[in-house]
Amino acid sequence: MATDKIQLPLDLTYLYEISDHDREFIYEMIMTIVKNTPEMLDDIEREGKAENWEQVGRLMHKLKPSLLLLNIDNLSTHIRELEGNAKAPRNMELIPKQIAELRELCDIILKELNDLIKSDQF
Repeated sequence: MATDKIQLPLDLTYLYEISDHDREFIYEMIMTIVKNTPEMLDDIEREGKAENWEQVGRLMHKLKPSLLLLNIDNLSTHIRELEGNAKAPRNMELIPKQIAELRELCDIILKELNDLIKSDQF
């Protein structure tokens, strides 16, 4: 299960480092991730169902920078593998499962980010 792959609570150390501890910047980055990720995931799922691997690769490339800011090792690995498989294309039989796992991981992360915002604990 994906919850085993995400260490909670999220570690925002990297965001703090690149922002020089600018809380407003961190808030804006979290809000950008929360706002844009669900739609991007919907697009990735739609293109994956259509087996449009090239578009899945492009969308993964577009999604990657914001999620990599969260510095979650297994998520980073997962994103890079999925993007690579879709762009090559290779291991196409794995891509639908990778997309489903990405959705599951991101749902956990988005819930955690929303909780951080609500609790003002970032």
